[in-house]
Amino acid sequence: MKITHIQASNVLGARAVDVQLVKPVALFAGKNGAGKSSLQEAVRMALTGETVRVGLKKDYGALVTEGQESGFVEVATADTAYSVVLPSGKGIHCESPELPFVLDAQRFARLDDKERRAFLYGLMGVKMDVGSITSRMLDSDCDAKKVEQIAPFLRAGFDAAQKEAAAKARDAKASWKTITGGETWGKDKAAKWQPAPLPADAEKAGSRHENAVAKMKEVDQALGAAQQELGAARAKVQSRQQLAAQREDLAEKAGRIDRIKAKLERDEADVAEWTQKVEATRAKTGAAPVNPKAPGEFLLRGLASVTDGFLSVARSFPDPFDESLINRAETHLAEYKKLHGWPHKKGGAPDPEAVAKLPEYERALALVQSAVANDKRDLAAAEQAAAKLKELDEQAAEAIDLEPLQAKVAELTDKRDGWRADADKYRATAEQAARRQAVIDQAAALHADVLAWTDIADALAPDGIPGEILAEALGPINDRLHVSAGFAEWEQVVIHSDMRITYGLRDYALVSESEKWRVDAMIAEAVSFLAGVKLLVLDRFDVLDLKGREDLLYWLDGMALDGEVETALIFGTLKALPAQLPETVCAHWIDNGTAGQMKEAA
Repeated sequence: MKITHIQASNVLGARAVDVQLVKPVALFAGKNGAGKSSLQEAVRMALTGETVRVGLKKDYGALVTEGQESGFVEVATADTAYSVVLPSGKGIHCESPELPFVLDAQRFARLDDKERRAFLYGLMGVKMDVGSITSRMLDSDCDAKKVEQIAPFLRAGFDAAQKEAAAKARDAKASWKTITGGETWGKDKAAKWQPAPLPADAEKAGSRHENAVAKMKEVDQALGAAQQELGAARAKVQSRQQLAAQREDLAEKAGRIDRIKAKLERDEADVAEWTQKVEATRAKTGAAPVNPKAPGEFLLRGLASVTDGFLSVARSFPDPFDESLINRAETHLAEYKKLHGWPHKKGGAPDPEAVAKLPEYERALALVQSAVANDKRDLAAAEQAAAKLKELDEQAAEAIDLEPLQAKVAELTDKRDGWRADADKYRATAEQAARRQAVIDQAAALHADVLAWTDIADALAPDGIPGEILAEALGPINDRLHVSAGFAEWEQVVIHSDMRITYGLRDYALVSESEKWRVDAMIAEAVSFLAGVKLLVLDRFDVLDLKGREDLLYWLDGMALDGEVETALIFGTLKALPAQLPETVCAHWIDNGTAGQMKEAA
């Protein structure tokens, strides 16, 4: 920022200042109370809108010179003009976040550790958002899935995320200890850990189990066939035993065949005889022959006879009877006559003796017919008994030996059980091997989790990514401080990773006032240089001795010549302006708030 003109009116002690800056370095000197600090603060107010001596806008009127109603400051640069009007506080200001640290050299030293770190991150453009940090973690080969899990904790800061990752690493170690049966995790140990070894040839257990199962199924099929064969033989033996127990009864039944046949012949002859008697007797009674297969003909014939009698009466006395009933009776009687003839014979009376004997004869016929049926049943049973007796005799000729079949079943059973035992043994070994491998895999996965979470915890530790980020922020500023110390011939200023500031070997809090001024000046210049502001404002340079002031001027002169500083404003109490100044330095005398004599270096 190249300032070309400064004008201040009625701002505290700066009553009337109107100076053109024709050289990069401008020295403003005067006696105590002349208005030097007022001018420095006025420039600061115009550029940033920031006040020093009051905090509230309602108090801005106190910044107007006593006895005046208003005041203003305008700082013109090569590009624009910045200003502030009092007491309203309105104006045009620069929004650069680094500018306040250039205008107020002691500002950085007043910050606490977190504020210093945050400012340096912003100064160096170091990205601190979650996405940028996770990208750094991925670039450090951290596990992508676990980086995604830890990302939400980064919103609470590195420390919270680091503690969470460390806790997850501890949890993984505890799980590893559990899965390994109480072993304590160690990086080298866990990488090679395995459970107790399995029996010899355990790796072949799977194939041997499959072979044993196949053999067992093969023998099981043969055993099933042998058991069926043995069962069939046992069934035959049992059947023979049952038939043998019935042999006497079967023989007795079979021996009656001839007697039953003889009786059947006699009974059939009796049936023929009694059938003739019944037919003849029925003829004498005037009844139609009886169809033995249709016993209902007795009833049907009677109904037809009654119907015939009814029609005889109805024809003689038609009045009491319904004509349709008479017609229906005649129709049914005519149908009966077509099929069976007259229901009773015409032209002769029934034989009383025949009528009396017919029921007896019919009962006798039924009795002999029943006897024939019983004879046929008994004959069938006797013939069946004879057939079974013959079958029993034929089977007796065929010997059934169960012992070879039983021995075969026993042999196949033992063989099947042997293969089953082998299958169980090999399955147990295979399952043991599978469980062992599962434990190895789980332990390896947990070991990988421990390493992955440890990597993340290490990456988030102060000497990890935060250290890298801090180094990115501290490296350039410390390098610039080193350069400044060399040119100014002052002690080395260092901003440490814990945000301590040292001058030489001493902490900032332990050095003298003039040494603190040197530290603040070099830090302000480093901020200006790194931010590209190229502006430096230093008040109270009179704290330095003559040698220190000389070092300051030649340091600023060198930077001005190199184009590293476009404008440097330094303020201090002097008895008079210096007689000789570097060619890049101009001097302005302030007296009672008014810019006075200006001396330029030859």
